[in-house]
This record gives sequence, structure tokens and C-alpha cells, in this order.
Amino acid sequence: MNTNRLLRLYDRVSEAEDAAARLRRFVLDLAVCGKLVPQDPGDEPASELLKRIEREKARLVKAGEIRKPRELAENGELGSGLVLVS
Repeated sequence: MNTNRLLRLYDRVSEAEDAAARLRRFVLDLAVCGKLVPQDPGDEPASELLKRIEREKARLVKAGEIRKPRELAENGELGSGLVLVS
């Protein structure tokens, strides 16, 4: 659905008992899907952003500014939290 269609249907939607909640949810859904504004062709792909974040995290760990993140166990849970210090 686009904004023009939403505006045409607004009268019907606004008369519904839970109109505000439904409209709020609809706008949130549009935002999550990236449909509130046109795509900026200058935006970098999410994959590139994630790579930059990983590089910056590695740099901060190496510089001692942050701790190395704990690894997840194979079952997806964090370990006991006990760390051996040598």
C-alpha cells in the first residue's frame, strides 16, 4: 500500500474502534519494510554496513577500548561467564 491509497482509505480506517492502534501498526510496518520514503541511491548496502561495523569492532578490541565479545555456544547460548585468565 502506498501513501495515496492510505489517504483515500483514511475515512474508513479512522471510524474503526481501534483505528489509532491499527494506524500506528501500519506505519510501523511500512517503516520496517523501508516504504515510508523513497530509496536513496546513495545508500550503501546493508552488507557493506555490517562489514564496516565488524572492522570497527575489531579495531576497538585491538586498541583495548572494548572487550572482545563472548562467543555463542553451538546451542546459541552464552557460556557460563567463567573466563580463564593466563
